[in-house]
Amino acid sequence: MKRALLCILLLSFPVLLSAQAHPRQQGTIIRMRMTDCMGPQHGFMAAMSGGGKMEPALLCPEYVMVADTVVYVIVGKTSEQLLPMAEQTRFRFQKNEMLIRVDDAPKESHFRIKAMMLRPQWDRNQQMEEAEAIAATRHHLESAAMSDSSQ
Repeated sequence: MKRALLCILLLSFPVLLSAQAHPRQQGTIIRMRMTDCMGPQHGFMAAMSGGGKMEPALLCPEYVMVADTVVYVIVGKTSEQLLPMAEQTRFRFQKNEMLIRVDDAPKESHFRIKAMMLRPQWDRNQQMEEAEAIAATRHHLESAAMSDSSQ
């Protein structure tokens, strides 16, 4: 009996260590948009199978999550996988997916990781996009003012 208990403890020890090796991280969801649920490889396979008419694409949520060092773009697998915006979200990784438990849900939701970028690089890209938007707005306003003054 003691040997069986010792064997169970020894066999469960690596499982306990691996569970502790994947700690939960925190991030904030800052953006959401709806995109096609089906990945590009599935669309290609469906088109090549010649199964007749393709089903209309379902829309799934795509989120941008900002963590301490990395910014993630994640996509839900169904349209019901909604996450709260602008709140701290705890997540962990399993294989090639991000697992998030929303509130007190009984199960974690699985999200496909579409893209990842280091936070400093993402911050620079955001600043450049904002500067380009401001410049485009100024150019539009100046050209509108010139066309008004010429009339």
